[in-house]
Amino acid sequence: MESNELIKRYIYAVTKHLPENKRQDVGRELESLIEETLAERSQDGQAADSDTKAVLLELGRPAELAAKYDPHAKDALIGQPHFSVYLRVLKIVLLAVTLGMAIASLLEGVTGFEGNVFQFFASVLSNIWQGLLGAFAWVTIIFAVLYQKDVKLDFDAEDLDDLPAVPEKRQQIKLGDIIANFIFTILFLILFVVVPQVNLPLAWKGSGLISIFNPEILIRLRWLFIAASAAAVLNLSIRFLTRRHALPVFLATLLEDVLHVVVLFTWFGTPNALNPAFVDLMDNFAPFLFAPEVWAPLQWLPENLSRMPLLLLIIFGGVLLGSLIDLIETGVKAFWGEKA
Repeated sequence: MESNELIKRYIYAVTKHLPENKRQDVGRELESLIEETLAERSQDGQAADSDTKAVLLELGRPAELAAKYDPHAKDALIGQPHFSVYLRVLKIVLLAVTLGMAIASLLEGVTGFEGNVFQFFASVLSNIWQGLLGAFAWVTIIFAVLYQKDVKLDFDAEDLDDLPAVPEKRQQIKLGDIIANFIFTILFLILFVVVPQVNLPLAWKGSGLISIFNPEILIRLRWLFIAASAAAVLNLSIRFLTRRHALPVFLATLLEDVLHVVVLFTWFGTPNALNPAFVDLMDNFAPFLFAPEVWAPLQWLPENLSRMPLLLLIIFGGVLLGSLIDLIETGVKAFWGEKA
């Protein structure tokens, strides 16, 4: 491996542990330090590959060097390289739990809370606070155990020749996408597993709030929802740790997409998946969208598909197509990432 490429990989391996607002400054500082050190060692201005490796080895492992640039990372209950990952995960989890608990508490309060406005908001804040305490405790305990047991999280190479290449822009996984998908997963769990009686409420012409999906079906399938959500969290965790498209990301995406399709196929193909009260309410609006028995042309399809209301069949088809596109796109990026 050429010296320039090795230096780029080393700097990337260090800065990926740092907050994004520090990465460029630290990268430039490291690059300048390495160049000055190599200039002192080389006689004719051209440093040999062996000199480059010697300088980088003296600087230390990327995770250890990153800890020196992060004043908040102290070797205590959770040290580096776990601490930097712990902080990022904790921020995402607390944000997701806050949004999820707020929405769930508001929906549950609107549909069945008895009391005045102050009691209602006190109940919402109490639920959010309890959720945050629980999330903080579990994330902290998990990372403390991982650190104390010296479980490797950051995939740092022990040998300089094994340092991962700096991913191209198209190979990088944006943190914003990970956060958005994680929040969506938490909201899905809260709406369809924690408060299935509410799920997706609809207010229609003075009829009050009516849940769109049948709560009894949601309760019956809750373990399937949990399994699919666990696969989604696993995929997001791998994406968060690697931050680049590679084979592990593709395999995790394959597992997640397959489980999503299985969940929707089972859920939407179950009789009365939609709340009968909601179907009755929509009967005069667009019955062909909600009542499968009036959609005779679908009878040639497999049983689970033929008994789906047209609305759910369209959603299932869209998710299936989206999953295929996502899987192909991830596979192509992983292929080129592994070749880099």
